[in-house]
Amino acid sequence: MDAKPQSDVPAHTRLTIPLEFASPLPTGAAKKAVDILGRRIVNDAYPPDTIMPTEAELAQSLGVSRATVRDAVKVLSGKGLVRTARRYGTRVRAVEEWSLLDSDVVSWHAPDHPRIKRMFGETTELRTIIEPAAAALAAIRATAAQIEVISEAAQAMDPGQGDVQTLFSADCRFHVTLLDATHNDVMRQLAQIIVTMLRISYEFGVLQIDDKGVSREGHIAVANAIEARDPAGAEAAMTKMLDQNRRIASGAWAKR
Repeated sequence: MDAKPQSDVPAHTRLTIPLEFASPLPTGAAKKAVDILGRRIVNDAYPPDTIMPTEAELAQSLGVSRATVRDAVKVLSGKGLVRTARRYGTRVRAVEEWSLLDSDVVSWHAPDHPRIKRMFGETTELRTIIEPAAAALAAIRATAAQIEVISEAAQAMDPGQGDVQTLFSADCRFHVTLLDATHNDVMRQLAQIIVTMLRISYEFGVLQIDDKGVSREGHIAVANAIEARDPAGAEAAMTKMLDQNRRIASGAWAKR
């Protein structure tokens, strides 16, 4: 029988992705099966390039039907975690084939898993490339309504007044609206990626939730530059804010 690994139980802050940014998952027993199997895979209970237990063994381990296991495996396959074939069963795919920017794949990791450190570093690099340029475009193209949302979200990011979930939701609203304000349809499709990057920052404790870790002033500076129709200022303010986040993140990881 397949024993229940310790990684089945999440050990980190669990945030709720705002509904408009959430990825769909099945409900009920199938959702539970997806969550548990996903955690087992990303935390190496079933290492890459190994065969998972049989459908019957997984059903017994999870206390669900074999049909539910099949549904769960289909979801995991869609996230790039596994592939199935009649000749060998269900095999865990190589990490580089996983959908590493999928919010569920991210959240299934244990907080001390070495991969999270690498993922945070790499996604931060990506953000420093994308978001300053997006801020500059937003300063040129944003509508009055979009500027209002960006400014409201920046003001709402007050670590001294809100909990982590409140800060996370405001941060998502700020950055996703900023992407929308570029009026670049390809860039708009990066919204889910940005939300996943933010989730890494918050959910795994990479950023300190205090007046230094979540920069209300930095977000307000970006919002003010966008409202002033100052693309160079918006780009510079966003670059400065992301550089601060990167330094804080590096310090947090050095203490782990």
